[in-house]
Amino acid sequence: MIKLRRLTAGGCAVLVALAASGCSAGDPAETETGSGKPGVVAYEADYPAFDSLDAVVKEADTIVKGTVVGSKVEELMPEVSTGGDPLTNPQAGLSEEEAREVEPVVITVSTVKVSEVLAGDVKAGDTVEVSQLGGTLDGTTYREEHTTTLAEDGTQYLLMLADHGDSSPYDLLNPEQALYTVGTDGTVQPAADGGFGEAGTIAGLKDRAARVR
Repeated sequence: MIKLRRLTAGGCAVLVALAASGCSAGDPAETETGSGKPGVVAYEADYPAFDSLDAVVKEADTIVKGTVVGSKVEELMPEVSTGGDPLTNPQAGLSEEEAREVEPVVITVSTVKVSEVLAGDVKAGDTVEVSQLGGTLDGTTYREEHTTTLAEDGTQYLLMLADHGDSSPYDLLNPEQALYTVGTDGTVQPAADGGFGEAGTIAGLKDRAARVR
């Protein structure tokens, strides 16, 4: 299992978010043993947690409804940083050569066509890229237990996103608390067990965003 704390990479939204939540780079990727699943690598990551839906809505830079129209899986090399506290940065105290030996992290970047904007500078009809930890690359599947990868199957998603600048994809503030599906009647439901069940409707969330932001 790979534990991720204090892991940063220039221009990558998912790793910037991990760094902000105090995540760290661990050992090189190891295939799970005894799982009966050859070619599966488990990631473990720490994410910022919120005590209410209002807190997520307030923190999000951008909140949109949309569908996935494409995706790609790629490796991302962490940024070398040898300073700071070894408890939060496992590269602290290493030489730059040693720090550069850290393994890349596999991420999935989904392209989302925006149909409605609840908050932020995005417009309906725009496409945005959303980065998530994990994916399948070269026959190996990388998984993070809290991550539900966005599906390219017509599902309408409600995404509460962090913005890392024009050159980087967005990422979810929290893989469970910031990811929801939207029904044909506008009802919003958490996409994972850790999401908030009282999300209500798109119209209600738009009003909530206007109130708490």
